[in-house]
Amino acid sequence: MDNMIKTVFYDTYIATFDSYPNISDGLRSQIEAWKRDFAAVCESQRDVTAFSASFMGSEIQVKYTYLVGIAAMESMNASSSGTYNVGGNEYVANPTREEDIIPVSAYLEQYREAYNEVRKSGYRLRGEAAYKKIFDVANRTNDMVEAQIILEEERLLWKIVTEDTLDIYETILEAMDPLYEAMTEPISAFVEIYKKASGDEELTYQLERAQFNIPKTTQKSTTKIFLAALLGTSLLNFAKGRYQVQKWENDVQAKQGLASMIASKQKILFIVKMLKEQFNLTFNDLVKDEFTMLWFLNPRGLDALNRIKRVMLPENLNAFNEIVDDIISGKAIEDMIKQAPKYPVYFDLSAKDASFNAEASAFAQDKNNALTYYKYLNELGKVAENVLTGKDRSGRNPFVKK
Repeated sequence: MDNMIKTVFYDTYIATFDSYPNISDGLRSQIEAWKRDFAAVCESQRDVTAFSASFMGSEIQVKYTYLVGIAAMESMNASSSGTYNVGGNEYVANPTREEDIIPVSAYLEQYREAYNEVRKSGYRLRGEAAYKKIFDVANRTNDMVEAQIILEEERLLWKIVTEDTLDIYETILEAMDPLYEAMTEPISAFVEIYKKASGDEELTYQLERAQFNIPKTTQKSTTKIFLAALLGTSLLNFAKGRYQVQKWENDVQAKQGLASMIASKQKILFIVKMLKEQFNLTFNDLVKDEFTMLWFLNPRGLDALNRIKRVMLPENLNAFNEIVDDIISGKAIEDMIKQAPKYPVYFDLSAKDASFNAEASAFAQDKNNALTYYKYLNELGKVAENVLTGKDRSGRNPFVKK
């Protein structure tokens, strides 16, 4: 079972029933059956974000609320001493005096254990604040009915779910490359949905509606990335082939270089033509895009979410632009071989260059040290994987029995 799901949900909900020892055998059997179903659901899930969103208002959560209510009533009625236990304190089951009525603060203590688990995480600050607002109700009223009205009207219990989920989404979003629209825009949309949703039905509807926009966003971004990377590779191969021909160390390498130039030229012409005809884009348009530009320079991620990357020298863009202009203008390959290029191409460092790789990784780590995501990478790594791959956005609710 996922540790976050266990501590925040499973342990807390199971422990609630332990505070009601005086219940009938029939009710106890129902509770034990519910515990088995709940345990099975918890075991099947690996993402606390998807779990929390699916649990609120689900069939199994509604069943829990029903059983707790019945258990509380039976416990009070069956207590021979006429008292019942809440938060470790004894209260009169059928109070006739004001001092025997359960205080609002004592009633709200049932959320203390879950709150303490949230605090332990260190990064779930919105979740902490949501619980504090629940406890603060005791400072606003001593009347139990009024307290229940406040909890419902201000959706304080609902905000436990949304605020805790926002802690996770916003932490992941902060650690991502803000220019990578295919990944950041869907998550940003989810953040806004969780901030505005006032109930489970609205949340579910808005999340499902958002699914229709995700493919459009990701396709547009990834298509530009793919074309830039493909064009960049072809330009690099053309430059490498020309270098082999101009250097002419031996006939074999020179022939290989010429063949590479011819093949790369055809690819470049095809991609440039397709960019214009199908997307109304040019090489310069892709280069002006700050994120797309990187994909001409063989980017390599240096951290878990590829926020920081190492690339070839950006001066290569001048060399690539020169090659594109020459090819589009119809300049013959022979002339491009005879003429020295205005701008040199700086090829990538060898992958075996461990010293630079280590230096680059250390640089990325230093830049990421202040980010919450990397302070709690062990807890958030798997969650981020599910969020970015869409596993927690499948629309399937594990709490609804098929």
